[in-house]
Amino acid sequence: MKQFFLALILVLAVSSCDDGDIIVTTFDFEAIELDYCEVIEGYVFYKINNTNLETLSFKLTAQDSILYQEDTLIFTIDGTTNAVNYRTYQNEIPASYFCSSVPPITPEVDRDYVSNQGSATLRTQITDTTYSGVGIEQDTTFVFTTSIILNNIKLESQNEVIIRETIDLGLINN
Repeated sequence: MKQFFLALILVLAVSSCDDGDIIVTTFDFEAIELDYCEVIEGYVFYKINNTNLETLSFKLTAQDSILYQEDTLIFTIDGTTNAVNYRTYQNEIPASYFCSSVPPITPEVDRDYVSNQGSATLRTQITDTTYSGVGIEQDTTFVFTTSIILNNIKLESQNEVIIRETIDLGLINN
C-alpha cells in the first residue's frame, strides 16, 4: 500500500501542469522621480532606472487637462488606449526616450511587458496657493499634486508574467 501511495505521489509530481514562467521581480523604482510628457492623445507617465536598465511607464488617453483640476479619476487599463509597460533594455535610456515625437530605435528593448488589465487611480489636489498683486490686479496661483496608483496589474511578455496588486507610481507636481 505504501508503494502505491509513493507511486501516486511520484506520478502527480511528474505530470503537474506548467502555466508558463512566473517571474518574481522587484521593481526598483521607489527612489526614482515620476516624470511625464503631454502627447497628442493624452499623457505618458514614466520612471527610468538606468542602474538596472529598466523603465516603468503608463500611457493614458485623456482629453482633459486632468492634472490641473481637483478630482479623483479611475481609468481602466486595456493595453492600448491606457497601457502599463515594464521594459528592460540593453543600454542606458535617455531622459527624452518617452517624449520623442519619433520613437527612438536605441536603446534596444530586451523585454517589453504589457498590462491589458487593471486600473489607474489619479488623485489631484491643490497643495499650495500663492497670491500676488494688489486689489483687482491680484493673481492667484495654484500648485496641483497628482498621485498615481496602479491596481491589479498583470504584465505579460511571451510566457512570462509579472503580477502586482498595487504599484505606487508616484507624484506629479504642477
